[in-house]
Amino acid sequence: MTLRKVPGALALGLLASLGAHAALYGGEHAMGGGYHSLLVQVAIAGALSLVVGLSALAWSAAGVTADGSVLATRLNDRLPGLAALAATAAIWFVMAEGIEPHHAGAPPFAILLALAAAAWIVRRIAIFAVALLARVVFAIARLMFSPRALLWARRPRTLAPRLPLFGERRRFARPPPIVSLHRA
Repeated sequence: MTLRKVPGALALGLLASLGAHAALYGGEHAMGGGYHSLLVQVAIAGALSLVVGLSALAWSAAGVTADGSVLATRLNDRLPGLAALAATAAIWFVMAEGIEPHHAGAPPFAILLALAAAAWIVRRIAIFAVALLARVVFAIARLMFSPRALLWARRPRTLAPRLPLFGERRRFARPPPIVSLHRA
């Protein structure tokens, strides 16, 4: 995973981890115990920061791209892959479970399945959101920089043709032909 994908992996991984925990345990207990509200606030702040960062990148690239789909593809390069997102979600899940008080755990296969499903869902939502963001930014950029259509147009002034003066007439370039004056 490249360095430019790390912020997206951290923000989206925490969201996927929260989703997987909610799917596994429901309302039985909160993820992170007493730190649950902090984890939710960090997830919201990370997601909003990711949206703002991608919006800034989209806005700066809107003038030099040909289409909104090209812009969406360039922004998708900033999102982590499914494996990286699932790994980051697993790390967040293990850290949050480590600070929780002891409780009955879920089977490991169910945890892996829930983390993979949550990572896949979060990634699909992120790809859809990036495509929507690219379309919106491209439409706004195209709208803002389109030329103003005039309701009326002034016709160009045409001058009347000027008549040549006496000395400006075109003259023959050669003398007239010689006519023979012989009478038979």
